[in-house]
Amino acid sequence: MEAVKEFIQRKWTLVGIALVGGIILGVLYAWVLNPVEWINGEPAQLREDLQIDYLRMVIDSYSVNLDPTLAQDRYESLGDRRAAILAKVGQDPGELDPGEIQKFQALVAVESPIEEPPEPSEEAAGFTASKLLVPALIVTFVIGVLLAGALFIRRRMEAEPEEVYAEPGFEMMEDETEAVGVEISDQPLATFRTTYTLGDDLYDDSFSIESPTGDFLGECGVGIGEVIGVEEPKKVAAFEVWLFDKNDIQTVTKVLMSRYAFNDDESHNRLAAKGDPVLAESGDVVSLETASLKIDVRIVDMSYGEGPLPEESFFDRVTVELMAWQTAG
Repeated sequence: MEAVKEFIQRKWTLVGIALVGGIILGVLYAWVLNPVEWINGEPAQLREDLQIDYLRMVIDSYSVNLDPTLAQDRYESLGDRRAAILAKVGQDPGELDPGEIQKFQALVAVESPIEEPPEPSEEAAGFTASKLLVPALIVTFVIGVLLAGALFIRRRMEAEPEEVYAEPGFEMMEDETEAVGVEISDQPLATFRTTYTLGDDLYDDSFSIESPTGDFLGECGVGIGEVIGVEEPKKVAAFEVWLFDKNDIQTVTKVLMSRYAFNDDESHNRLAAKGDPVLAESGDVVSLETASLKIDVRIVDMSYGEGPLPEESFFDRVTVELMAWQTAG
């Protein structure tokens, strides 16, 4: 089960499933649910037997109204096969008078039947049908490749280490871990940055943590933990920062709280049930640690919103940086 779970959580698995699913759904929709329907076609697009019936009616109509222009136009509408169709009508006039057919042949200046062009083969018909399917599959495949490339580039940009770990705050966290006997690799596995702005009521960012060889190790993220007031947009008073380790049995959570929520006993106690309460201060660094992972969370920048609610009770903008490490010991 662990192997299956790890396989599903790999980023390329979801891309492949989405690509195959898109192709299947596209073919199902185009060929079964909503096939192409032809309307308002021309006589040249009819089957041969229907073209023969059509020309019989044209000849019969001409014998009554004697309108040569109309008859000629109707005959021309049969396209390149009109002479061959007229020849077949001559061979099988049906209820027509052969004399009427001869008059019509004289009108359209047909002296002798033209050799009938060959019937389209089943192979050609199959090729015609495939002309619609093949481009659709190619376009779907190209879109899937472009999406996969965009996802790969985004992952690389998110996971590219920055030099922020050399700042004093991060050096302090490394010193603390050395004091308790925890070894951390020299380079972080990845660095992620996420920004909340007032009005983003669905804010919830998560990131996959992988080893240098691409193995899934866990996840971390930031989401809305507490709101204050009832007005729209939501006024966020606290954020939950969490770390999941596939080798651990629990998810570690800390709550970054506004100054008002941190100092208010009722809010403080309520949020403490979700995780360790932390007063959010610009530049501060907090750490979350599991059995084999550790993330250093730095509040890069923050500002409070203004309004009728208590001062410094909700955030207007917060930028958080999460640096993931693999620990041992």
